[in-house]
Amino acid sequence: MIYIGMTLMCIGTLFAILKKDFYLKIHFVGISDTIGSIFVVLNFPEDLSRTILMIILLLIWGPFISHVIARMYTEGSS
Repeated sequence: MIYIGMTLMCIGTLFAILKKDFYLKIHFVGISDTIGSIFVVLNFPEDLSRTILMIILLLIWGPFISHVIARMYTEGSS
């Protein structure tokens, strides 16, 4: 599963490099890194409660950070 996560992260990064629009870049990187990191976390199930907590935090913080970066880009460019 770790290879699936790393592959998703690399594919998202490659799409971000190829696109010119900032919002498409942040979209590709935000989704691929969030889902890819969840696959990486699922690879270490020592403690089920910690794994579930990390997945919940990744699902909350991944899109939130992408939103904050996009918001700062929008407010900084005007």
